[in-house]
Amino acid sequence: MFPRWCLGLTLGASLLAAPPTSVRTQAWVLALDGRGAMVGDLKVGELQVKIDGKARPVLQFKTPAQTADAAQSWVLVFEPIRDMSMRALAFVAAADFLSKVPDGDRVLIVARGKDSLESLMPGFSLRRGLWAEALAKVPDMLPESLVGSPKETLQGAGFKPDFADTSDGPKGQDAVNALLGRFKAGAPGWAKGTNDLRGVNVLDRLNFNNPGLISGMSATINREGKALGSIFDLVAPVQGQKHVVVFSRCEADDMAHPSVKRAMSQKFTREKGDSGGPAEAARLANADMVILQATLKEKAVAAGVTLYSVAGPGQNVVGNLGIIAPFTGGMAFPLTAGVDAQFGQGIQIFGSRYFVQWSEDAAPAAVTPLELSTTRKDVKLLVQSLR
Repeated sequence: MFPRWCLGLTLGASLLAAPPTSVRTQAWVLALDGRGAMVGDLKVGELQVKIDGKARPVLQFKTPAQTADAAQSWVLVFEPIRDMSMRALAFVAAADFLSKVPDGDRVLIVARGKDSLESLMPGFSLRRGLWAEALAKVPDMLPESLVGSPKETLQGAGFKPDFADTSDGPKGQDAVNALLGRFKAGAPGWAKGTNDLRGVNVLDRLNFNNPGLISGMSATINREGKALGSIFDLVAPVQGQKHVVVFSRCEADDMAHPSVKRAMSQKFTREKGDSGGPAEAARLANADMVILQATLKEKAVAAGVTLYSVAGPGQNVVGNLGIIAPFTGGMAFPLTAGVDAQFGQGIQIFGSRYFVQWSEDAAPAAVTPLELSTTRKDVKLLVQSLR
């Protein structure tokens, strides 16, 4: 287990006071320099908050050093992942991530079962042994595709906001380390799944020649999205920084692939009596995905959730949730070789954020653009873009 100060996040100060309960007039801000290193010495005078283009005064400002002692909450969500090697990468990255979670932080693990997202523990837990026990179940239970008819709320053990347990100390850390070692040394096929066909066009993979099939898949993805959104709603009352990390490589990510948008304007051969084709199906899929992504983005921001996605095959193909993660102040990572190392480094900065609260003339009535900027050169701020 790792105290947050061991990860370079603490400069010796403690949290001065608990943040206010409203998540609509506050934000957690990550500042990075040009090399991607955390910047921890910004001053309040170097920040500017604008709501719908109008500058707002800052009421509270706390540096990463001042928030470092506050416990944070992490949700790891496993959506379907196809391909045996991609599954192994995701599971190893998750285990490595858990081995580096700072002392005092709590974790909830959720995975897709035979037809729905299932909680593998009753609530946020401090017990690392329970984390290891839950993650060990995921390879066997996680499907490779969105099978079944998803329920629109979190299933399994559910989520009890008042659930509380105590840390199991070094014994729990040993359990997480042992699981990581087992995953890394696993025999061929330990991550389950099949070998995915390489080079298959997304339009062919999902059969975009049949708009009816695409309509049905869009409905399934929408129900799955509602289940994920229900997690945001459940954790909304939890105080402090809340992070949701989603591992995925499934039909929802295919639907968000850039080739789907390109297909909207392409001309395809039509046959007499057909019910449409790739262009029509692409327009249908894109419209549905845009609505779903907008809904999830607003839910995450309203709940005070920072979203991270591990899904796409590359920088420009980031999957369904990778498209919206930056709008919540989070990041999108490709599900490729080396992702475990990226996460091992990422834990050092994910939770190292400034707390900023501002005042407004009236209670917010609708989702509004948020712009938070700094006057310091060569510093990039990762923060939600809506409030």
